[in-house]
Amino acid sequence: MWKTIKRWYHQLGSPRYFYRFSSAVLPWLTPIAVLVLLVGLVWGLAYAPVDRYQGNSYRIIYIHVPASSAALMGYIAMGVAGLVALVWRMKMAEVALKALAPFGAVLTAVSLVTGSLWGKPTWGTYWQWDARMTSMLIL
Repeated sequence: MWKTIKRWYHQLGSPRYFYRFSSAVLPWLTPIAVLVLLVGLVWGLAYAPVDRYQGNSYRIIYIHVPASSAALMGYIAMGVAGLVALVWRMKMAEVALKALAPFGAVLTAVSLVTGSLWGKPTWGTYWQWDARMTSMLIL
């Protein structure tokens, strides 16, 4: 089993094999990802219980928190991929950098917008110059 994992690891490190593998898997994974995303949005926005103190504005947290977490994970992955690209000169690390940059940027924008929409009814303002909010804006 270890030899199989090692062989797959090295094969997926090759851009030619990776693109062939991902082009075969992508048509199957795209509809599954869209379906799971839609189900999560409907459950989070429509079926989540109303909060006792914040009312319906609390439901936006079901989008805001995962978007913030995923954006930060994307930027951490970009840092790791950048380190791998600089130290070991792996071409797939550069491919990962190019793929993760729009992912992180879009989720950061979603995080800032949903955070502002939640902050207005909760704090009475769309923006506070909090350290966490400002660091997401800089990202």
